Amino acid sequence: MFLRVFAVLSASVVVGLAALMLHAGEPDELWWWGMAAPFGVWIIGPAIAPYVVARRRRDALSRRTMLAFFLVSSTVAAFVYFDAFFRSGSSTAGLAFVFVPLYQWAALLVCLTGVFVIRRMTSRS
Repeated sequence: MFLRVFAVLSASVVVGLAALMLHAGEPDELWWWGMAAPFGVWIIGPAIAPYVVARRRRDALSRRTMLAFFLVSSTVAAFVYFDAFFRSGSSTAGLAFVFVPLYQWAALLVCLTGVFVIRRMTSRS
């Protein structure tokens, strides 16, 4: 049940991010699709990676940490994307698609390292 809910949440965020990319981009142009596809993996990856990690891990600590990371990360990203693309009239709003995933990937690495350290410390005790 836990993984099903996590999968639905991840899929919902992926659909939202894809819609945002279509809104912000130029999907009428053929060249845009060639550039957007690999960039889409960069943007959508942080919404899928925690689910993949949670699915592969059997321990509750990893699964709960990945769900918490996903919820916090996606919520913060939603606020940043909303501000960048709907409230701001800045011409540099597209940079959110570069930096938000960068911070998400870095935070995911920190979370995974923390889980690894905690599991090592508790297994020695």
